[in-house]
Amino acid sequence: MNEKEKEALLVTLKECIQNKDVAKLRELFDEYNVVDMSELVSELDVAETLFIFKTLKKDVSSSIFSYLSHEKQQDLIAHFTGPQIKDILDNLYSDDIIDFMGEMPANIVNHILKNASAQQRLEINKLLSYDENTCGSIMSIDYVKIKENDTIPEAIERVRNQGRTAETISYCYITDTKKKLKGYISFKELLFAKEDDVVGDIMDTDLIFVKTSDDQEEAARLIQKYDLTAIPVVNDEECLVGIITVDDIIDVIHEEATEDIQKMNAISPLEDTYLHTGVWDMFKSRIVWLLILMISATFTGQILAYYEGVLAEYTTLTVFIPMLMDTAGNAGNQSSTMVIRALAMKELSPKDFLKVWWKETRVALLCGIIMGVVNFLRVIIFMNQVDIMTSFVISLTVFVTVILAKLVGSTLPILATLLKQDPAVMAGPLITTLVDAMALITYFFLVQKLLLPFYVG
Repeated sequence: MNEKEKEALLVTLKECIQNKDVAKLRELFDEYNVVDMSELVSELDVAETLFIFKTLKKDVSSSIFSYLSHEKQQDLIAHFTGPQIKDILDNLYSDDIIDFMGEMPANIVNHILKNASAQQRLEINKLLSYDENTCGSIMSIDYVKIKENDTIPEAIERVRNQGRTAETISYCYITDTKKKLKGYISFKELLFAKEDDVVGDIMDTDLIFVKTSDDQEEAARLIQKYDLTAIPVVNDEECLVGIITVDDIIDVIHEEATEDIQKMNAISPLEDTYLHTGVWDMFKSRIVWLLILMISATFTGQILAYYEGVLAEYTTLTVFIPMLMDTAGNAGNQSSTMVIRALAMKELSPKDFLKVWWKETRVALLCGIIMGVVNFLRVIIFMNQVDIMTSFVISLTVFVTVILAKLVGSTLPILATLLKQDPAVMAGPLITTLVDAMALITYFFLVQKLLLPFYVG
C-alpha cells in the first residue's frame, strides 16, 4: 500500500466512523492487512479508535492493538472498560501481552491486572518476574503439547484443539509427567506419519532449547544456527515453560543491533524510537559520553602543547596532523567493528585473541604499506614545498599508525568481553580518541628521531 492509498483509506476510515457505518468498517478491516490498518488507526484520536474497537470482532481488534505504539496502547487502556481489557487479554498471545505491559506505568499495569482473570494474573506476574532481555521475558506460554504415547490421529486432534490459541503449530512439544521436555516433532512430520505410528517412536530427542535466564541473544543465535521457526524455553529443572518464535527473534535482532549502533557511537541505549524519545532523554543519552570524550581529548591537547616548540620551528608538520589522526581513527574503527560484530555473533571468543592479532597484524601491514606509499607519492606530487625526507617520515608515521590502530581496535573489544562488559562500548569515538593520541606520539617520536637529526646534520 503506497502513501496515496493510505491517505485515501484514512479519509474513508474517518468517514465511516463519523457516519457510524459499522458494516463498511468491518469490510475495510477484512479487506486490508491488519498491519497496514493498524498504522492508520494510530493516526486516529482516542474517541475514533475506541469506536473502532467497539465495532470490530474481538480477535481483529486485539491484533490491531498489538501493532500500535506503546503510547497509543497506554491511552486506550486508560479508556477501556474492564470487559474490553479482558477481551484484549483473552485474544492476545502471552508474549504480546508482556511486550506492551512491560512499557506501561505501574498504575496502568495495576488497572490491567485488576480486570484480568485469576489465571491471567498468575501467568502475567510470572512472565513479568523474568529479568529484562532474558529468554523468559520474551517467551510465549501459548504452544502445542502432545503426549508421548499418542497415536498420530490423537496427536493431530490435540493440535486441532490447542492450535487456535497457540502462537505456532510448526512444532509440537512432548513432556513427561513432571513437565520435563523429552522431545519435539514438527507438524509436517505428524501429517505425513503413518496412522499407526506412536509419537514417542518418531519424535526428535536431539533437543535444542534455551533456559529462562539465558540472554535473548542466545535464542537468536540458536534459531539462526539451526534454522528454527521456534525454540522451547525451559526452567532450571529443564521443565518446559514456553517457546520463543522467530517473529520475536527478529525484534530481538533489531533491538540488539540498534543498541550496538548507539553504543558504538557513544550514545547510551534508548528505550524508544527517535521520534518518541523526549529531548531530555535524548540529552541524557548523549551528554555523558560527550563529556568523557571531551575530557579525554585533553591528552591530545597536552601532546600538542608538549611539542609546541617543534611545531613552531617546523610549521609544515602541522599540516599533516589532521590526516594522521583521521587515518588512525578510521583504521582502528574498521578493526573494532569487525571484531565487535564477530563477538556478538559468537564467531569469536576471547580465547581467539592470538588468532585475531595475527590476522589483524597481516591486514595492518598490507594496509600500512599501501597507504604509506600512496601518501609518499601524494605529498611529493601535490606538495612541492615538502622535501623527500619529511615525506618519508610522514609516510612512515602512517604505516606505523595504521598497524598500532588496528591492533588497538581489535584488542579493546576482546578486553571488554573478558571484563564482562559490552564490547560495543569499546568502539567509535572511544577508540578514535585513544588512537588519535597514539598517532601524535608516534608522529613526534619519528620526527625527533629521524627528521630533526637529518635537518641538524
